[in-house]
Amino acid sequence: MDVAAGQLGVVAGPSGSGRTSLLLALAGRMRLVAGSVAVGGCRLPADAARVRQLVAVARAEPAVGLDDELRVGDIVTERTMIGGPRIGRAAVHDALTMLGVDAPATATVADLPPREQTLLAVALAAAEQPAAIVVDDVDRGCDDTDAERIWEALRILTGLGCTVVATTTIPPPSLDDSVAVIDLPHPTQRDQIPLPEE
Repeated sequence: MDVAAGQLGVVAGPSGSGRTSLLLALAGRMRLVAGSVAVGGCRLPADAARVRQLVAVARAEPAVGLDDELRVGDIVTERTMIGGPRIGRAAVHDALTMLGVDAPATATVADLPPREQTLLAVALAAAEQPAAIVVDDVDRGCDDTDAERIWEALRILTGLGCTVVATTTIPPPSLDDSVAVIDLPHPTQRDQIPLPEE
């Protein structure tokens, strides 16, 4: 899969096809067992620390996700505290506004509709101003209208030069030829070991 700087990449496949593992590997957060990956000129696994600086993970559950019980305001405070000088309240506010996130500070993540949960996670990642963002299960729990709104938000980020790689079960029909798409097979259709003849 080749995704250029500032391009949207989509990894499509059913549950169990390795979408989340692929995202975590691309972000330098999961060790490769085979093959090789280059991100922004960095080779994995040798340059994993540098890749982790370049790539923000918006969501890749269960490894990375928003805590359902926390209030939005608390999550923003937490991110600004642990994000260091590169992520301040102004950066978070700008990202939330840019992506049109409708998430009241007093609401818990669980109170938010699925679209806003995803947009909140993406905005928090974007506030870090990374070279790339990965986000898993983009349209989870969303109807077509809400899913399209999320894809539009991801296109806003790529329009600003941020590379985005997102996963879904089925790519939306609205994607054009500028989007890099890879289809992962169902787990029962890959890496099959031939059975001995009887």
